[in-house]
Amino acid sequence: MTEQTAGFCPNCGAELVAGNTFCTGCGSPTASAPAPPPSPSSAEQIVTVMAGLTIASGFMGLKHTAYTLVITNTRLVFAQLTSAMLKAAIEDARADTKSEGGGFFKQWGAQMGAAFSYAERYWQMTPDVALAETPGNFMIDRRTIEKMKLHAGMTRDEGADDPDYITIKAAGTKYKLLLTGGTLARAKEELIRAGLI
Repeated sequence: MTEQTAGFCPNCGAELVAGNTFCTGCGSPTASAPAPPPSPSSAEQIVTVMAGLTIASGFMGLKHTAYTLVITNTRLVFAQLTSAMLKAAIEDARADTKSEGGGFFKQWGAQMGAAFSYAERYWQMTPDVALAETPGNFMIDRRTIEKMKLHAGMTRDEGADDPDYITIKAAGTKYKLLLTGGTLARAKEELIRAGLI
């Protein structure tokens, strides 16, 4: 990223270039332009953003889909992290570190944290934009949550560990979220902050 950015477009989620009056992605006015009247859903507020979650599906749970969980005061938005999005985040992190004079190890470290850095962008988006970002995104209304529980993973004799996970039961559907990029203690802290446990 060579141009100075000014956050993300609340309409389409594209990066905004500092000084531009309109979004280059969708043409909506930026914050420097007169703001449109607030929408009826403006009372919805992001409470926390949790990166590093995976949902297993398919035969024997072999298909893994990465998500960032955007928790608001009214719903949980599951924002899918596609391989193309992750690749772009890694390339951006590597390029940014290199332009700042970082060597191989600093670039490698930036790559490792790219998914978490990428998740930070959801703080600048509206939940509706986050939900519409990819076709794989979905949401759960907080009022439909029947149960949420944290589970510690298991260490097996073969040396492989099962990750810690969260189960959510909402509107009769059960979701199992593997904590592939964080700790159980951190997840507990975030869910307490969100008022979910």
